[in-house]
Amino acid sequence: MTKLNISMPQELLDEIDAEASALGLTRSGLIQEASARYVTQARSDREAEVRRLRIEASARRMREVGQKLGLTGADPVALVAESRAARESRRG
Repeated sequence: MTKLNISMPQELLDEIDAEASALGLTRSGLIQEASARYVTQARSDREAEVRRLRIEASARRMREVGQKLGLTGADPVALVAESRAARESRRG
């Protein structure tokens, strides 16, 4: 296992030590666990943002295609959402 030196405010270190003690962990154990959780959450947040942006871009393209096809009375994105909802309701 690799060792490292870090700097942090004494107040934060005191809080880390108190929380580690309450959880029955060492200082290193708590920092390892907190770091792992942070990295996992940050990665998940980035992936969710990428998915959101892709969905928005896809919806924009669908609307553009709908306009080119003259589907002015129907929103292609809404049609897909309705289709998915109907399919889900049939599944139970």
